Amino acid sequence: MTHTVHEPPEVKTPPKRNRADSYHPAMHGFEGKRMPAGHIWLVVVIALLIAVVFNSGGFLRDANGMRPGVLKTVMVSIATPIDTVAGRIGLDRPQQALASALGQSTDDSDGAGLVSDSPAPEPAPVATAPAISTPTAADPLKILVLGDSLSTFVGQQMAAQLAESKVADVKSVWRNGTGLTNPAFYNWEAGARAAVRDEQPDAVVMLVGGNERNQMTLRGKTLLPGTAAWEAEYERRARVVMRAMMQEGVQRVFWSGPPTARDPEWNAVYGDVNSALSRAAAAVPGVTYVDLYDEAVPFAMEATIDGERVVARQRDGIHWTYPGSLPAARAEIAAIESVYGGLLKPRQASTEVTSDTQSAPGAEPLRP
Repeated sequence: MTHTVHEPPEVKTPPKRNRADSYHPAMHGFEGKRMPAGHIWLVVVIALLIAVVFNSGGFLRDANGMRPGVLKTVMVSIATPIDTVAGRIGLDRPQQALASALGQSTDDSDGAGLVSDSPAPEPAPVATAPAISTPTAADPLKILVLGDSLSTFVGQQMAAQLAESKVADVKSVWRNGTGLTNPAFYNWEAGARAAVRDEQPDAVVMLVGGNERNQMTLRGKTLLPGTAAWEAEYERRARVVMRAMMQEGVQRVFWSGPPTARDPEWNAVYGDVNSALSRAAAAVPGVTYVDLYDEAVPFAMEATIDGERVVARQRDGIHWTYPGSLPAARAEIAAIESVYGGLLKPRQASTEVTSDTQSAPGAEPLRP
């Protein structure tokens, strides 16, 4: 028997390469030559400029939405001519076509009343409040809770309180970090219209105002918080959103502002917000202002609700905790019942609510 011995193939060790000789496509040209670092940054800058030009409208809206200051002035001065040129030569058309294909809209006509530079006229006022329906088990009252992050727990508590009601249905839609002072970030006139069209509610509970410590601009003029001009413009913007929802066929709107805050500066702004909202609601038939801001009651992080001591506010001294939001939810339900005849039958409170400015010695741990 013959045995054939196969020699193992020779393994060639690749030559060692210096770190400086390492190859990466992003670091070399097509000829294998290293691209200087300066060229890489140039490519990045060109790519960013192309992105800005093809989305110049969004860039300008973001710039206008910035807080007033040197940076905003610089960004707007850069974005404005870019958007003008891009619009004239049609460079913004691909972005608009893509938005249309995705079912998005680049048309801000629904929110034109909140635009700072040249706001559209307010929606036409409704002469009288529309007729209300009688909630039944077959046709329950559809309640939509809208607002910023302050509305989150309030909406959840309202749903819990009305869970056993056979004539009410509660749904919540909130947008964190929003308000009426920065429509470039989120336009509540357009947002409220869209939400009402989607959900078809009978009644809307609107709770917004927690992020309003911002300057506003109106036709190029800066309006500072704490001034009469700022408060008047906030009132106008609130009326715009209120009338927009009434135009969409809502029977009633129940609008609240933020509660008292621990920080004195925030609290002062919240006082102005609530004053403006109260006047705005009085001017729009079908809208009720529900007051959750009580200066007569000192701010407190803790409260006794239904006989149980709880942490009522979050660490920021503004937002409610879930148990702390119960009184606000009950206030909204009471306002709705005053219009719809007390048919909702929410859970009954067992005791009154009291605020505790400090914990009692030896007290049980608070329920967060």
